Amino acid sequence: MNWKRQDIGMNYTKNYIQILVISICISFLLKQYFLLSLLSFLLFIAILHTYYYQRVGNKLEFINEKKRIRLIKDSTSNLLFSFQNEGLPIWNGNLIISFQTPIAPNGITDIAHTGFYEVKVPFSIGYKKKVTIKIPIKGVQRGLARIKKMEIQIPHPFTEGSVQLDFKPFILMEAIVFPQIYPIDEELLPSRLKQGYLELNSSLYDDPFFPVGTRQYELGDQFHHIHWKASAKTQELQTKVFTKVADVSVLFVLNVKKYYGVVADFEEKIEWLASHIEACYKKDIPYSFMINVRTFGKYPLVYLPMGSGDIHRIQALSLLSILSKTDSLIPFNQMIFYIDSNLELPVAVYVMTHDLEQYVPAISKWEKRTNVIYEANINRREDYNG
Repeated sequence: MNWKRQDIGMNYTKNYIQILVISICISFLLKQYFLLSLLSFLLFIAILHTYYYQRVGNKLEFINEKKRIRLIKDSTSNLLFSFQNEGLPIWNGNLIISFQTPIAPNGITDIAHTGFYEVKVPFSIGYKKKVTIKIPIKGVQRGLARIKKMEIQIPHPFTEGSVQLDFKPFILMEAIVFPQIYPIDEELLPSRLKQGYLELNSSLYDDPFFPVGTRQYELGDQFHHIHWKASAKTQELQTKVFTKVADVSVLFVLNVKKYYGVVADFEEKIEWLASHIEACYKKDIPYSFMINVRTFGKYPLVYLPMGSGDIHRIQALSLLSILSKTDSLIPFNQMIFYIDSNLELPVAVYVMTHDLEQYVPAISKWEKRTNVIYEANINRREDYNG
């Protein structure tokens, strides 16, 4: 059973039934039949009441589907909780939900506790019915918000007390608030010496999958580039003309460690990186990033491999959203050494770090292989409202 059940106040009902049974016996002995009928009716109601509250909620199912709601700061959405009931109906109940503070209730009454919000909404469901409860939320701060508790309270209609149902399994629904993003106006120059996917007429490379026309055959053209249908039509050999493409790709290297702790402008640096990622996404520029935060898995530190498109953007922003100031950090020099040993540098590398003079000697050798852009200060539009 997924629900932990707790009956509050049922002892009063049991005492009430015992008193009624004794009173009925006395009324029968004294031949007070009207009082006997009245007490018997009350006993029937009390027994029915006990039966209901011993079984209500036994076949109530919460549809616990894995779902992640994505928001940015100050944007709104809804938490949707769906229930299927195959047992006795529930009337005048309350659904209580607790969730972490990266999100907050939007326009409904809540109780704020340390680290989470608690919301109470009315809850009723009939026999063999399905209901969906909608709780409006808004993004408050970057981070991942999980549902900490879900509880249903069913009050007793005739006596004090209630039945309390606590959902025991881990709730798979969660909400993630992406970092704030502001406009980036920088231009990234492509490399004509590397083959890629960006259209550039002056590039040395062709894209063999995108022919754009034909021209007259010239000595030295490759045999498999001949356009045979066009050649048959013009009675002269015609060669396919392909789109010229160049490489444009970016690696963002972010240092968030200072001395023995995290930098003071940790959030601003995350927003800086998220904004540049958004700029690359809009221009369809492949990008990757590396941050000196320790992880356990394929890579020893936070690293997003090169990619582009919608899925890659969501992966990047989701990864940035779950980073915390309490994460274990790696010295920046060790990350530079890891990049030297394991990564092929793309067309451009953005290095965001404090104390540039300390790290430039170790990074300057990258300048022989790629364009290195050093960033020490975060320039953003303070009047940007999202």
